[in-house]
Amino acid sequence: MNSTSAFENRRQVLVWVHVISAIALAVFVGIHWLVSCCWQLLSVEAMLTVVMMLQYWRIRQGASLAQAENILMASALVLFSGLVFFESIESTGIYWLAGLPFVVYFVQQVSRARYWVLVFVLELIIAAVLQYIGLFESPHSQTQLFQVIVVVLFFWVFAHIYQSQYEWRKGQLNDSYIALQQQQDRMQIILDHSPIGIWMVDTDRKIQFLNKAWSDLCGVSEQQAKLAGDYSDLLAEDVAERALASDQLCFQSDQAYYVRDAMLCADGIERIFDFIKVRLVRDDGQLSGLVGFAIDVTEKLATEEEQKSLEKQVQHSQRLESLGVMAGGIAHDFNNLLTVIQGNIDLAKLEDNLTESLQESLSCVHSATQAATDLCRQMLDYSGKGIMRPEALNIQALVEDMLPLLYASKSKNVTLSFHVDQQPACVLADRSQFRQVLLNLVINAAEAIGKDETGDIHVSIVHRQLDGRDAKRFLDTDLKPGHYAVLVVQDNGMGMDAAIIEHIFDPFFTTKFAGRGLGMSAILGILRAHDAGMEINSEPGKGTTMSVWFPAIDTIEQAQLVNCSDVKRVVSERVLVVDDEPNVLHVASRMLMRLGLTVVTAANGLEAVALFEKDSNFDWVLLDVTMPEMGGGECLEKLRQIRPDIYVAMSSGFDAKRAFTVENDCQPNDFLTKPFTLDRLRDVAAKASE
Repeated sequence: MNSTSAFENRRQVLVWVHVISAIALAVFVGIHWLVSCCWQLLSVEAMLTVVMMLQYWRIRQGASLAQAENILMASALVLFSGLVFFESIESTGIYWLAGLPFVVYFVQQVSRARYWVLVFVLELIIAAVLQYIGLFESPHSQTQLFQVIVVVLFFWVFAHIYQSQYEWRKGQLNDSYIALQQQQDRMQIILDHSPIGIWMVDTDRKIQFLNKAWSDLCGVSEQQAKLAGDYSDLLAEDVAERALASDQLCFQSDQAYYVRDAMLCADGIERIFDFIKVRLVRDDGQLSGLVGFAIDVTEKLATEEEQKSLEKQVQHSQRLESLGVMAGGIAHDFNNLLTVIQGNIDLAKLEDNLTESLQESLSCVHSATQAATDLCRQMLDYSGKGIMRPEALNIQALVEDMLPLLYASKSKNVTLSFHVDQQPACVLADRSQFRQVLLNLVINAAEAIGKDETGDIHVSIVHRQLDGRDAKRFLDTDLKPGHYAVLVVQDNGMGMDAAIIEHIFDPFFTTKFAGRGLGMSAILGILRAHDAGMEINSEPGKGTTMSVWFPAIDTIEQAQLVNCSDVKRVVSERVLVVDDEPNVLHVASRMLMRLGLTVVTAANGLEAVALFEKDSNFDWVLLDVTMPEMGGGECLEKLRQIRPDIYVAMSSGFDAKRAFTVENDCQPNDFLTKPFTLDRLRDVAAKASE
C-alpha cells in the first residue's frame, strides 16, 4: 500500500484543500491591498495564490499526490516564514505561526510531517539568535520569536502524538478489516463449493443466507429466497410443516438438532437429507435465528437398503465412518480456518469504538464458528479420530446420557439394562473417547448375540481395588495398584475361544465378515493413553464379559484443583513461532505474549532456518507442520542440526499421527492440534522451561 492510499478519496480532499487555500490567500491579498501596507507579504501571498490554483489544476489532471503534498508543505513553510520576516497588519502574523504543525500534520503523515515542522523551528531559532546578536531585524521582537518557538514546539508535540495515535489506530483497523474481508471471501468460496446445503434464517423465518448447493437443490436463488417473507412459503406444505416443527425443537435445545427428512428437489427427484440445525444466540441471550446443514444421503441409504443383511447398528457405524472420512479429509484446512476466524474475531472485539451493529455481527459469526467447531469435533470423536482432551468425568452420568444412543445401536430383540454403584465413579478421561469405547463394546455385544436371536446386554459401573498380583489378567497392559472405576459390558451371545481372544486387538481382525472391524485395536490405544486396561472373560456359547478398568479419582472438584495447581506460570522466555498463515501467526504470537514470552516470528521454514542460523538463542520453537517450500519436518531437522537440544512443539489441524511422520529419529518434543487454546500453549511453555 502506498503512502497516500491510506485515506479514501485522497485526491478529492487535496483538491478542496488547494481551492480553500487559494481563496484564503486571495482574501489576504485583497485586505493588504485595501489598507495599502505589507507589500512584501502581499507579494508572497499573491505568488502562493497562483501556486495553489496551478496545483489545483495539476491535481485535477492526475498529478502525483505525493508531489502535490510536498509543494503544499513548501508553500506553507514560505507563507509562515513570511509572517515572521515581513511586516503584517499590526503584527497579526505572529498569532498564526502556531498553526503550522496542525497544517503539516493534516496534510502529511507522521513520518514526514515532523521534518517540515523541524525546518520551520530551526528557521525561527536562527532568526531569533541573529536578531539577538544584532545581525537581523524582523517586525517582531526576539522575545516574541522565542515565545513563538515554544508555542510551535508545544503544538508540534501535541499534533505529533495525536496524529501518531490516529494513524496507529487506523492501521490496526485497516489490517483487521482486510483480514476479516479475506476470511469472509474464503468462507464464501468454501460455502459456495460445499456439497452440503447450508442456509441461515432469523427468528421471523426470513432467509439471511443460502449457499449455492442448497440453492440449486431448491431451485431458488439466494436473492429470491431473501425476498420471501417466510421461507416456509418456498416449500411444499407438508415439508414446510415438518421444517417449522424441527426449527422449534432446535430453538428449545442447547445442542445441534438432527433430523432426517425427504424433500422433492428442483429436478423432480425426491431426495433424503440429514438435516443439522444449530440455533444462534446473541450476547444478551436472545435468539437471533438458526443455521442449517443439509447432507444428501439418498444414495447412501439406497446402498444400505440393498444390503438388507446388515443390522441397524452396523448401518449406524457406517454412517459414522463416512462422517469420519469426510471430517479427516477437511480436518486440517477446516481447523486452520476456524483458528484464523476465531482469532480475528477476538482481535476485532478488542478494538475500541465498535458499533453495536458490528458487535452483534461479530457475536453472530462467533456463535456460528463455535457451532461449526463443535460439529467438527463431534464427527471426529465418533469416528475415532478425535484428539485426546482429558477432563474429570462422572462416567455414571455420562453413560446415562448415552442410553438413547446405546438403545439405538442394538436390535429390538436385544434387551439392554444398566446398573451403577451408589458411589459416584469419577475418572480423568477424554469424554469422546470414553463414549467411543462404550459404544463399540455395546455394538460388539449386540452383534455377538445376532440379529435374529434374542439376548441380554448388561452395562454396569462398579468400584474395584487392584493389587499388584492381579495385573496379569489384563491384556497387553500392566496396571498400577490402586482404586479403579470399572465399566462392565456383559452379553449372553456366542462367546469367544482363547484363539480369538488372543488376536482380538490385532488391526482389522474380525470374526464377522470380510472387510469389517469395529475398532478394538483403536480401543486398545485409547486405554493405553488413559493408563487403563481391559479384562475379557468369555467362553463359546456362554457369552462374553468385557471389563474396562479406568484409574479412579475421588471427586471431580479435586481433579480440577489438581489440574489447576499443576499449571506452571510461564516466565519470560524467548520463543520462535513459525507458520505460513499470517493470521494464525499473529494470533499465536498474541497468545504467547499474553503468557509473558518474547516472540519472534517466521512466515515459513526457510525464513525460520535463516533466523535460527543468525541467532539460535531461543528457549523453544512453535513450528507448523504444513508449509510451502520447506515443510515442518524438514525445518525441524535443520533446526536440530544447528542446535540439537532445542525444544520444538509442532502444530497442525490433524492429530499428531496423521500430521507428522517421524524421519531419521528427528521428532518434536510436543504436538498441538489446531485450534489450540491459551492453556495448551501455557502447558507447552511450562514443559519447555523445565
